Amino acid sequence: MCEYPIHYVEIENIYSQTIGAGYRTIAVTSAKQGEGKTTLIKAIAKRAQFSGKNVLVVELNTFNPVLSEKLRQLPEIKDQDIIPVTDQGYNLFPAPKNIQDIMRYKESNILVGAIKEWLTEYDCVLFDTSGLQSLNQSNIPPEIVCEVCEGAILIIEAGITPANLIEEGIQKLKVRNVNLIGSVINDKHNPSLLTEIIRETARLNSIFPSIMAKLRKALASIVLLNVSV
Repeated sequence: MCEYPIHYVEIENIYSQTIGAGYRTIAVTSAKQGEGKTTLIKAIAKRAQFSGKNVLVVELNTFNPVLSEKLRQLPEIKDQDIIPVTDQGYNLFPAPKNIQDIMRYKESNILVGAIKEWLTEYDCVLFDTSGLQSLNQSNIPPEIVCEVCEGAILIIEAGITPANLIEEGIQKLKVRNVNLIGSVINDKHNPSLLTEIIRETARLNSIFPSIMAKLRKALASIVLLNVSV
C-alpha cells in the first residue's frame, strides 16, 4: 500500500474541506473495493495529527480489513478494543470479526452511540468502509456508516471504476440522505503532470524543505500541469 505524503496539495485540499473545516466524523467509501479508501484515510489521519488532533480510525470494512489484519498479527494487542498506531498518528478501532458484532454495527443507533462515546476522547473519527457494491451477510453496509457521519467522501479510481457503479453508489448515498462532501479521483493509473512533478520535488525535501514547499505551491497554480499523462 502506497503512502500519500501530507505535503501533497491534494491532501491539503481534502483536509481543509473536511477535518480542517470543522467536521469531526468522516466516512470514506467507494463504488467498489480496492480504490484507495484506506490509503486516503491514513493520509487524512496523519495530516490531522500534524495539526495536533487526536484521531481515531474505525475500520468497518469487514470485506477487506487491511489495517486490522496487519495489526492483529502482533500477539500483544490482539485483545485490545482500540489499537494505538503511534507511528502513523492515529488509534485504530479494528473491524469486528464475529457475526454478532458485525450485526450490531449494522444498526445505525448503535453506531451513533459509539460515535458519541468516541468523540469524548478523540477530536475526530474517520471511518474506513467497504465498497458500496460489496454485498454479503458479513458486510456492514457503507451507506449506513456514511449516514451517521457528518460527511462522506467518495473515492473513485480514474480509468478503472465503471460509470454505472459510480452512479449506483451515489444513488445509494442519496437514498440515505448522506452529506456527500465530494469525490476524490485516485489517479494512480492516470496521474497528472503536476502530480508527477510534485512527486519528484519530494526527493529534495531533506535538502531544501522550504524551497520545495514554495515550488510545490507555485506549481499547483499552473493549470496546464493538471493534464493527465
